[in-house]
Amino acid sequence: MVDLIRLCRLWDLAAGKTLTQLTHHKKSVRSLAIHPTEFSFASGSAGGNNIKKWKCPEGIFVHNFSGHDAIINTMSVNADGVLFSGGLSFPGTGFCFFIDISST
Repeated sequence: MVDLIRLCRLWDLAAGKTLTQLTHHKKSVRSLAIHPTEFSFASGSAGGNNIKKWKCPEGIFVHNFSGHDAIINTMSVNADGVLFSGGLSFPGTGFCFFIDISST
């Protein structure tokens, strides 16, 4: 679940409760991308240094990807471990980045 209060929650759906809360973001979390071949995912937020990689199912923080100074609105990861992120910087300029996340 993505939350506007700077965290991601990992849920146990069968039990209906939160397993853990991932709190490394400084601004609101806006997007998630699940890696198709690893047990990992990335989360993107609205602030600087805003893409984080996490290990499933524990939610262990793996890596911070810097270089983004804008709002991340969308992300996806392909089977080769390339993450696409797209968003909006100010004053209204769109952008997209490709990051190799397989080496982290």
